Amino acid sequence: MIDKILIERKLRKIEEFLKELEAAPVKSFGEFKANVVIRRFIERNIELAIEQMVDICKHLVSGLDLKEPETYAECFESLATSSIIHAESVAKFQAMVRFRNMLIHIYDGIDDSITYGIYTKQTGDFTLFIVQIREFINRT
Repeated sequence: MIDKILIERKLRKIEEFLKELEAAPVKSFGEFKANVVIRRFIERNIELAIEQMVDICKHLVSGLDLKEPETYAECFESLATSSIIHAESVAKFQAMVRFRNMLIHIYDGIDDSITYGIYTKQTGDFTLFIVQIREFINRT
């Protein structure tokens, strides 16, 4: 059984992290790279938003008794196979999990241009996830 209230709370947390990212005072890659405090703030908010996605994914897999994935990235495949998220979105969500893993496990090896690219061009992927999960919740 899934907990819709829990899922909605986690979706709202993602939205909160996105609003914080939007408020970050970064106007260029040079500014991003030069300001370690802002850089860490952006990295951390992206990481926390991805964590919420993973938590939602794991909750849905468990609550709906879906095939247990071996990795966080595979979790999104399970959701797509069950028509919870769109199959064409899986690769985007998996890339986000891989980025989260890099942030956590090989922190000193992160290329700042990758983080900046996610910050400036890919935060819409979080919104895509939110929309797809809410569509599923509204269907059930």
